[in-house]
Amino acid sequence: MAEGRSFVAVASRRGWRTYAAARRRLTRAADSASVAALRRRGASLEAWHGSTSARHAQYRRDHRIAAGSAAIICVSKRPCHLRSVIETVAGQQECDAEFVLVPTGDGWNRERTNVALSELERGRVIWGAEESSLGEALNVGIAATAARFIAKLDDDDHYGPHYLADALRAHGFAGAGVVGKHSYYADVEGLDDRVLRFPGHDFSYASTLAGGTLVIDRERVGDLRFDHVSLGEDRAFIGACHRLGVSTYSADRFNFVQNRGADNTWQIGADLFLAGCIPVDSDAPEHAVDR
Repeated sequence: MAEGRSFVAVASRRGWRTYAAARRRLTRAADSASVAALRRRGASLEAWHGSTSARHAQYRRDHRIAAGSAAIICVSKRPCHLRSVIETVAGQQECDAEFVLVPTGDGWNRERTNVALSELERGRVIWGAEESSLGEALNVGIAATAARFIAKLDDDDHYGPHYLADALRAHGFAGAGVVGKHSYYADVEGLDDRVLRFPGHDFSYASTLAGGTLVIDRERVGDLRFDHVSLGEDRAFIGACHRLGVSTYSADRFNFVQNRGADNTWQIGADLFLAGCIPVDSDAPEHAVDR
């Protein structure tokens, strides 16, 4: 019986890989004119940034938000960020998502937190995971909702008002299990200029995505969950998707800024973080984040 289950599991994984590969070929071939026109072989990075910026409004008109309910999940050990998180969730436009907060650590006041979450029509707190790892707490949040799409929100990053809606647009055409951002903006403590990490990797299938930008389609990833770790849980999740043949897609670079400071969970040297980044003028139209 064990051998039979093993054979079925292997066959299932192979089937998913075949399906995902075929789906990627189909979606790449059938991508709408607006997205296809954005990506021109041989175009310079400057031209790419200008084109993707200028055509973004048309891209929105051409692509509907994927059907299905959505939930935003935030695992946080920093009560000081709760106000900005609530404002971020309340400010999301074009989609009505529920919000699930999973507090960790010992700095939370339950009464004040519950009162704060009552400001959101569809907000709630899941207590009991205070001693959990980040990955385990994310799984607690996922288990608390029946939503099809799960958006992982980091408490210290910036999310624009159309962040979730645009991610769900990409889900509508990409056929991916996870949509996020490979190219994204970052503000780094001690630097005057905003930077763009991994430029030119928007609107493409990607092997890696920024952890704070993951929007998961549960209908495609099935029962896959985060590892019970507090560092690298996002990378491990994406790797598990790929082993199952589930694709991951990098959407546009807009409506998100990663804030890098001394209190980030992911500690990495500035030189390593900035490798491959380019400084950008945040006042330039092609690098306007919120749109």
